[in-house]
Amino acid sequence: MKQDFERVDVPHETLQRARVIFNENEKGLEAYLDLLLDWNEKINLVSRAVSRETVREHIVHSLLPMAIGLTQKHTRWVDSGTGGGLPGIPLAICKSGDSQWWLNDNRKSKMKAVSDIVETLKLKNAQVLPKSISLVDFKKGTGIVTKHAFKVDDLLRLLGSKPWKTIVMWKGVEGAEKELRQSKKKLNATLYSFQFGKEEEFYEGKGLLVIER
Repeated sequence: MKQDFERVDVPHETLQRARVIFNENEKGLEAYLDLLLDWNEKINLVSRAVSRETVREHIVHSLLPMAIGLTQKHTRWVDSGTGGGLPGIPLAICKSGDSQWWLNDNRKSKMKAVSDIVETLKLKNAQVLPKSISLVDFKKGTGIVTKHAFKVDDLLRLLGSKPWKTIVMWKGVEGAEKELRQSKKKLNATLYSFQFGKEEEFYEGKGLLVIER
């Protein structure tokens, strides 16, 4: 189906804002980074060859919806396909006073690690849901975040008639455009394309796909 969607170029200032958010919450985020790397020695949560600096950049990457202002839309969010807790745990740490985060994945070994991380960090606004997103009960107005875990139509199929309001998907820009072109559903979509400059190689070609009702 031909999709009409808005494309928004995100300037380098937004990345700088995400790094300010990281620095403001550095103690909690670095503690999460320590726990993630510790668990990664036992369970493959992120690539074993990845450096601490790269994992830290993945955390900054997770904070970009907050820097853009997307996480202000709702107070209830489900992070589906969370794996080792990205992006949900960093967002829960940085929005500890005004939002609830459900960390969802059907891979129970990874959910065991995430449960331990949430408990160790004493994250009162985060809970773990070790099941398929299709089995999760939604309240009206819930938002969804998901980082490279689903194709658009696959996630929408699993969600069925659940009353979600906003979906934020971490995607490569080209891949997101292709999925939108191939989608069988009429979507209200905005594609945020990161334009951070060649010096920010980590973000080259990446963006956020936001689908709203």
